[in-house]
Amino acid sequence: MIIYDVDEVYFHPSQPFYKFSVDLTTESVWQDHKDDLDNIEDIAITFKLFNPGGTEITGQAYVSSDSTLGDSAAVVNSATIILDGISVPAGDTLHVAMAHYYDLLQNFEALRDLVKTGVFTAYAIVPEPFEGGLFDVTVVVTFSAG
Repeated sequence: MIIYDVDEVYFHPSQPFYKFSVDLTTESVWQDHKDDLDNIEDIAITFKLFNPGGTEITGQAYVSSDSTLGDSAAVVNSATIILDGISVPAGDTLHVAMAHYYDLLQNFEALRDLVKTGVFTAYAIVPEPFEGGLFDVTVVVTFSAG
């Protein structure tokens, strides 16, 4: 199992999307087992999304091997959506734990293919400008090795 923590992300109203890179190849568990990796058994991304504003926000998360996508349209057209239906009421924090993550998850096979490479970029798109934060982001990968 690899537990990969991602730096906090602060949303600003002038930015329509945010991205963070995940590089599992830097993890010692990956280094120890990369040559005998049999299968990615499970992947979970847990996080907290804080919405201090006065209106509900919604959003999606996408993944891609391309870390250079420069706007929301490029992300939607080129990346693969993995989480949809993210909704945070005004003045509240959404905690997406592993159980809730599976309710939002789409395209697991595409996500698994990216995780097998060890490096990918995750993009968060929030259709309405807002100021808030994404924190306690953790990518948990369970794999089997022979």
